[in-house]
Amino acid sequence: MRIVLVDDEYLSLTRLKTLLEESKVGGIEIVGEYTDSLKVMEEIQSLQPSVVFLDIVMPNMDGLALGGKIQELLPDVEIVFTTGFDQFALDAFNLHAVDYLLKPVQITRLEKTLERLEQINNKHKKNVTNSTTINLFGGLHVISPDGQTQILKWRTSKAKELFAYLLNHRDEIIYRETILELFWPESDRDRASKQLYTAIYTIRQTLKNYDLDGVQISSPLLNSGYKLLMEHTVVDVEQWMSSLKSLPSLKQATVDEHEQVFQMYTGDYLGDCDYLWAESERERLRRLWLQHAHQLTDFYITNENYPAAIKVQEKVQALFTDEEENYFTLMKLYHLLNNVGAVEEQYLLLKKALQEHLAVEPSEEIESWYRSWKLAIAQMKEEVLS
Repeated sequence: MRIVLVDDEYLSLTRLKTLLEESKVGGIEIVGEYTDSLKVMEEIQSLQPSVVFLDIVMPNMDGLALGGKIQELLPDVEIVFTTGFDQFALDAFNLHAVDYLLKPVQITRLEKTLERLEQINNKHKKNVTNSTTINLFGGLHVISPDGQTQILKWRTSKAKELFAYLLNHRDEIIYRETILELFWPESDRDRASKQLYTAIYTIRQTLKNYDLDGVQISSPLLNSGYKLLMEHTVVDVEQWMSSLKSLPSLKQATVDEHEQVFQMYTGDYLGDCDYLWAESERERLRRLWLQHAHQLTDFYITNENYPAAIKVQEKVQALFTDEEENYFTLMKLYHLLNNVGAVEEQYLLLKKALQEHLAVEPSEEIESWYRSWKLAIAQMKEEVLS
């Protein structure tokens, strides 16, 4: 465990170093000792500590502010605060500190903290045998390497939305001003900055709680922006887009491959989240999928595999109940199978959906086709009776 010590009082710094070196917990390496908080900021990234023991009351920059900046630079670092005053405890834990030690630090209390740090460290070292998948189709949730689906629970809806936004722009630096303008446009700068600061740390804590070690928020520009980095983690949208782009031309030998990619789409992009900024991406992905669905349907119709075409269109209908063209396609497909009842059902379902959602009637093209179909059915019945 790589440890950095920060305390403006030299005697306190020396005592803590001695206690750490004499503790029963092995694997401790003290890689830095500082009495100047500004010096810490200059060198912390090159040291890459796993733990920082940090005094709270210091000149130039207090420990709470310094702890926040260190975690921006090193998202995985664990913070342990040390101080002679216990009134800072709540603020310390709001920064998701691992522990809070009162001076003078006692060896028995310190060893409990070290044991806890060791457990966290071992947890982070778990071998990743498979990738974690973050699903965005249908809503935001996670599928762990063992196949278990987790719906992430967030302390605030704003933290969830900010994480989704960073995920949408993963591997890009999102400037602080952009985030403040988008998420807290009506708040003054100081208040908005505090809310952003809280949301970032809430996200980091949530990621830790769900063992999403491969997802990190870094701050490569210090306080000027944030960047979401991902390792051993895949996003279903990226998988689908890659698979869609690499599909061979649609023919009998490749239709199963096309079906697999078609089934990968399980709902609208961030479908359970009403985020205005996601609308354009949601619509783009929807149209790409619908285009592929129509391509599959046309292929099946050309090859007179009407049941397969119906299955494709039924999935389209289940996901997008307002797609008028889908009902019309199903009406014509059921007509080809001579399923009169199903044609009638699709027409009535269409009328109901359009009335409830848009307060309109089916298009004249559909009405005209339906009238002609009804007339043809009536004539057939007359011919049978006569």
